[in-house]
Amino acid sequence: MAVTTRQRLERARRLLTVQEQMRGIAERDLAATRRELARVEADRAAMLTTLAGETMHGLFLDAAARRLRGLAGEATQLDATAAQQAGAVRERGLAEKRVARQVETLARTRTREREQADALEQLDLMAARGGGLS
Repeated sequence: MAVTTRQRLERARRLLTVQEQMRGIAERDLAATRRELARVEADRAAMLTTLAGETMHGLFLDAAARRLRGLAGEATQLDATAAQQAGAVRERGLAEKRVARQVETLARTRTREREQADALEQLDLMAARGGGLS
């Protein structure tokens, strides 16, 4: 069974919906990662402010330094994750645009096919009327 343009158009529209959802999920994940990164940076800034304002000795200073190193590592990891997710969002957006162009092309093709079918039907009607008059 041959796949009609209408069926291809329906499939492409469903694919476009899926692509939109996938891009939305990728954007949501990126936003969550950026919020988490902002939280870590705020914690780091607060810790640095605390260290600058107070004189700490011994164990307190060691614990603060460990915490700062942990926050720096977490921030680095979140930066890398955010960069990866930004790339994924960009790829999802491009894929969505490709499918949207495909949907537009198929819709134009479908419209042309319907117009041609209508024109052929009109010709058949005209030929049937003309054949009956002769």
